[in-house]
Amino acid sequence: MTSFAIEKCRPADNPFASHRVEDLTFRCDEFGYDHLFRRLRKLGGRAAIVGPKGSGKTTLMEELATALPGEAVFVRIDADCSHPWRTVRAQLPRPVTPKHLLLVDGAEQLGPFRWGLLLNKTRRAQIFIATLHQPGRLPTLVECRPDHDLLYGLVEELTPVDAPKLKPYLEELFHRHSGNIRLCFRELYDCYAGRTGKLSS
Repeated sequence: MTSFAIEKCRPADNPFASHRVEDLTFRCDEFGYDHLFRRLRKLGGRAAIVGPKGSGKTTLMEELATALPGEAVFVRIDADCSHPWRTVRAQLPRPVTPKHLLLVDGAEQLGPFRWGLLLNKTRRAQIFIATLHQPGRLPTLVECRPDHDLLYGLVEELTPVDAPKLKPYLEELFHRHSGNIRLCFRELYDCYAGRTGKLSS
């Protein structure tokens, strides 16, 4: 087993601080937004961004919200939300009309009945996109499939000097967190914050 000691840094200098991670953009190496918009039109304007936790669905959804041709309504259901349907109802336009571009992040938290209500209430929207953990509820627009190479590319963007030294440990880190890049970043943040002193592989 080998290890890499990380020098403790201040929160403001931590390369994995939340404000730095949130500034990362979704990597569209296999497609561009023009391709996504064409596919969305072919799917009738109703589709899902599918992928496991921490795979980049929210990042892509936020970027789509600014890239779509029109004013998007972004509905967010946080992971720890105790009343997801109440949260959705509070954020949905009333009524939903053909001018609306609706994006619902965290829709996998809705059970079958509430999901059916959401589909009914948004049926007149010009565009309706939801993030889901599994395919099947809507046609898939994009499936987010992170791998350790993606993790390395993001780490390289956040800390280009340390990235080569971190590389041998990232694959194990990626698999330990079951591909959840968000959790990988949290552990790396803790390492740089001095909460854990080193990475091991």
